[in-house]
Amino acid sequence: MPTVFFAASPDELAVVAATHATRADPAATFAALDTVAAGDLDPAQLIDLDLLVTGNDPAEVREAVLTPAHEGPDDSGGAVLLPVRPALGSRLAHLSDHDVDALAERWAAADGAADGGWDAYRCGQLIRSLSLLALLAGADQRGLFVRFES
Repeated sequence: MPTVFFAASPDELAVVAATHATRADPAATFAALDTVAAGDLDPAQLIDLDLLVTGNDPAEVREAVLTPAHEGPDDSGGAVLLPVRPALGSRLAHLSDHDVDALAERWAAADGAADGGWDAYRCGQLIRSLSLLALLAGADQRGLFVRFES
């Protein structure tokens, strides 16, 4: 399964974590949640996006982004569940179209992102989708999370 962002309540996150811990197929679990597929996005790109959107201290962002919401049953690889920092989710929920376009250009130019197929158009599409997901999560008082394959 590619990288996927999702909105979840604590109970929904527990179901996702249980699926994650048993290494079961997550497709059915994610079908019941609001999600945004992010293809081959990696944690470093999420850190770049967070830094561009929030302007927070890079060390603080790295530590928060790379702290798993739930870890698997062992260290043998597989999927990693990470929380999306509330500061990032809050800012994403309030971006204007102009903000999204400018941010997409800056994110695509950041540290070779375009070399991995992340041009400004693709970055903008993901940011717009994440903005909508953040709005939904906020309205339903759910957290934002991301699942990466490792």
